[in-house]
Amino acid sequence: MPENGQQTFPIDPKLGDLLKRQEQKFIEKFGRLPGPDDPVFFDPTADTPQPINDEVVDQLLLEAMHKAGVHSAVIHAYQETGLLVTKDNRKYLSKTDRKAWDDAIDEWYETHEE
Repeated sequence: MPENGQQTFPIDPKLGDLLKRQEQKFIEKFGRLPGPDDPVFFDPTADTPQPINDEVVDQLLLEAMHKAGVHSAVIHAYQETGLLVTKDNRKYLSKTDRKAWDDAIDEWYETHEE
């Protein structure tokens, strides 16, 4: 791990595009580039850069997952752990987070027939 305690990893090009769009929205809203203390996902109704409410983000993400046809086990694991694990980002998780995710997936299958 780097000396500053921060871990870096490559991002998916789609995520890169999303971040560029968010930066453009920020510039359009506030008339400047975002700074290091500004939220990436901000409240579009606020006059100053404010983080978007976590509950709103969570609800929007859940709606998007349902609309996209994400498997119910994955949705359950997200709700239980707060993580959204993919085959690409799984390797970056701690052992504790990986276990929590796997346990939540297993829990869903234990309580649902497929």
